Amino acid sequence: MKGMIGLVAGAFLLLASLTPCYGWHKSGTVFLDANGNGMVDSGDTPVAGVGVVVTGPNDFWGHDVTASDGSFYIELLDVPATYTAYLDPETLPSGTIAPAEETFSTTDSMPSIENNNFLIRPALCWFTGGGAYIDPVSQVPSAIIKKNVGRGTADYAFGGNVYPGCNPESGDGGSWNHVDRILKLHFHGTTIEVVRCGNVPGIPEGSTSPVTPFNFIEFRGVGWLKGIHGNKVDMLVTFSARCEDRNEPGSRGAKDGALIDRYFLQVLDQAGNVMLQVGQPGDDGPVPITDGNFQLHVSSCDNPPVL
Repeated sequence: MKGMIGLVAGAFLLLASLTPCYGWHKSGTVFLDANGNGMVDSGDTPVAGVGVVVTGPNDFWGHDVTASDGSFYIELLDVPATYTAYLDPETLPSGTIAPAEETFSTTDSMPSIENNNFLIRPALCWFTGGGAYIDPVSQVPSAIIKKNVGRGTADYAFGGNVYPGCNPESGDGGSWNHVDRILKLHFHGTTIEVVRCGNVPGIPEGSTSPVTPFNFIEFRGVGWLKGIHGNKVDMLVTFSARCEDRNEPGSRGAKDGALIDRYFLQVLDQAGNVMLQVGQPGDDGPVPITDGNFQLHVSSCDNPPVL
């Protein structure tokens, strides 16, 4: 009898060893598409704090929040099934767009792990700025910052467009002029790319004229810097900028100082030295403009675009 019990137990052990134990789960990493090519590569940045959701049959619901390295892990059912996976839009960084939800299935013949990376990308918008007067140096409609009230002309005058019509290829991404009469410099950004669009913390989201879901844009690129009024500077440069469309109008008539449009610009030479700067980088760095207006746009941006 003991021999029979041993044979039966051995048979069960053999059967167990032959029966697959899948341990299916969904794992991967959430990245920000830093270079805008729509593919996960070495230049992309892992994103922490994003909610990943998987739904399936029989009211299955799995959830995880990405770790500091952007990774997530969600246990699935231990039977073949079909699931839907997506990112929780409420947990995405400001000014980014999630990829479309995806459907996947586990089967008896597939590996026990379902790996997957999600790629989010900066939201698209385009931008125009100016409105105070035609600057005599740049010859473009410009907004101004006037620090010295006794000066007959503006200390800083700036204006142009970025991704006109939401077309990154139009005019090499746009044109941005900035005249600094304190340093006697004229900067012209001639090749521009949008870094991101988003919302300034602490004020109402979006902008009203035209209606857009964002109130700031960050952009960067290359251009030239030339001296004016006797300054002999003439060089190729790189730059970064942030413009905040906080109110209509953007300067005059805004009763709340927090709702005056704001501006940041930094221009670097080829060695990385700061040649011209207004404000400071970061969310709190842009400074209020004195006159003029900034306007964000999303028309023709296919917002949100489909990856």
